[in-house]
Amino acid sequence: MRKNAPDIPGLVEVARLYYESGLTQEKIARALTLSRPGVQRMIQAARDLGIVTINITDPLAMTEETGRRLQEAFGLDRVIVVPNVRGDAEATKARVGEAGARYLDEILEDALTLGVAWGTTVRAVARAILPRRTKRLRVVQMLGELGLATEASETFRAIADRLDGQAIAFPAPAMEKNSAIRRSILHSAHIQEVFRILREVNIALTGVGPISSEATIVKQGHVTEDVMRRIARQGAAGEINTKFFDTRGRPLAAINSQIIGMELEDIRRIPNVITVVSDGPRKDVAVLGALRGKYINVLVIDELLANQVLARNAAV
Repeated sequence: MRKNAPDIPGLVEVARLYYESGLTQEKIARALTLSRPGVQRMIQAARDLGIVTINITDPLAMTEETGRRLQEAFGLDRVIVVPNVRGDAEATKARVGEAGARYLDEILEDALTLGVAWGTTVRAVARAILPRRTKRLRVVQMLGELGLATEASETFRAIADRLDGQAIAFPAPAMEKNSAIRRSILHSAHIQEVFRILREVNIALTGVGPISSEATIVKQGHVTEDVMRRIARQGAAGEINTKFFDTRGRPLAAINSQIIGMELEDIRRIPNVITVVSDGPRKDVAVLGALRGKYINVLVIDELLANQVLARNAAV
């Protein structure tokens, strides 16, 4: 062996002790009866010779790539992918809400009409919105009431309050099976006025609900598990604004006719639909259906769910 040939086994041993076992240079020197400067030189030599390589993984770069793939696959205006908080779904949802609130703050202008749907992630956006002054901003509820003092009404009013906007409620029940009563509600002057304002919505803030017993609409008691199973049998993949669609994004007219609120076809015509979603049972199926239906312009989504949507789209 030449005099200056590197001691590869020795370099590997020192590198393992330092990088894998986490020993300090001083402890390695004592254990191997070497000088501390000698250990330092061996660690540097291990890097110079490629025995040790250091890779830095930037999670933000990874989420940007995932967002780019979603944007290209579905022709979206913008996708914001948020890293998950490992093992904490609520913290992840809060992150998605914060990202949605920041984006809304970026694009919000005076004299706009903002439509607000409902859902727990939309509520997370409401909580994250920083108060600001606006002029002639209208904030309108996109769906009738699901009950007294519901999350939906509280959420849209909170957003209106934080943005200094005019809150316009939807004074009707969200669901009405009786066709005669439903027609009477839809033809009332108040509801006709709300629908007129909804046709002027510039920006909509929505979530996407899955067809699952774990869906918020079931857990909060607005729809029973039996009803949800019946909706699933009719081919539903998900819902936006409690308006249901199938895996191709096609509206389910028979179900939706009982829901009093903005129709999916009208949501599709809104210039900027910001949809905020975080992971949950069957959420990938629901989000994919919404994307295929072209109901979303801007998607704010957690990384895990984003990758699930891409995988499901590739598999079908």
